[in-house]
Amino acid sequence: MQVKGVDFLLTFKCPSKCRHCSYKAGPERIGFMDLTDTEKWLTELTDTQPFQSLTVHGGEPFLYFEVLKEIMKKAKELKVPQRWIITNGYWAKTKAIAEKKLDELKKSGLSCITFSADAFHQEYIPLETMRTGIEAATRIGFDMIAVDSYLLGSEDADNVYNTLTKKISEGLGELPNVQFSMFPADFEGRATDLLIEYVEPRAEIPTGRCELPYWLGGDLENPEGIEIDFEGNVTLCPGICIGNAINQSLPEVLKSYDYRDHPIIRIIAEEGPIGLLRLATAKGYKEDRKFVDECHLCYEMRKFLRRYYTRYLSPENCY
Repeated sequence: MQVKGVDFLLTFKCPSKCRHCSYKAGPERIGFMDLTDTEKWLTELTDTQPFQSLTVHGGEPFLYFEVLKEIMKKAKELKVPQRWIITNGYWAKTKAIAEKKLDELKKSGLSCITFSADAFHQEYIPLETMRTGIEAATRIGFDMIAVDSYLLGSEDADNVYNTLTKKISEGLGELPNVQFSMFPADFEGRATDLLIEYVEPRAEIPTGRCELPYWLGGDLENPEGIEIDFEGNVTLCPGICIGNAINQSLPEVLKSYDYRDHPIIRIIAEEGPIGLLRLATAKGYKEDRKFVDECHLCYEMRKFLRRYYTRYLSPENCY
């Protein structure tokens, strides 16, 4: 595997408990990345991979601000070209606080920042707090400033969440040098418990193939990106683990990757998520239910199969 980008899931702790969160992050979660681990992984990636981009998120990375700064310093020292953070902006209580934090991060090495703004995040974070953070970022200046919003279903889907998300986007207005994007939320993690009722499921079982999350790039046979959480789980999609970078060196995890050796990824790659339904049925899955899309089918089957494939379906909190 040749990795161009890595996401560090610094923590699963978060001041929010968003209804769409794939990792089921929230205030009750504990644990965060050890700096010794992050520096080791960054050095290994720089030495062995065509490494171009680091993104730190979670959970909410600003909860461990000093650790966040040190990660950015190391990435800058190693000349990683793009150094991103994704945040919900909860910390931007005032203009002065927002500018101070962002200035410190920029000096540490942060080059790009993404704010999450939609109906899910604004259930917990006031829009004005978010706007204060975005405006501070435009004054400080970064290579890229983005605002990402998540929709429930397609952009045209008529539901309360999409209506509110569009109002939030309109409420932010035109901000200079800010890139706005909207993406469909995946039906995995907390979304499967709280949001299914707002979307019409398919009449037939979804039979399409699986694609990696857009932010990783490549495909299951040749992924271009990975995520690593604070427990060392190396994942290609929330809850699909290919190794542990604490128990084994990261270069070894990447070098040994072959989708055909992974009992879950092989089926998804060759048959699509419906193949996991066949596997789950063979192991006793009997529920008669409908699914929104291939991602939803894949997640529900993995949730059932985790008892048999704990090593490959981690971290636990995704399920």
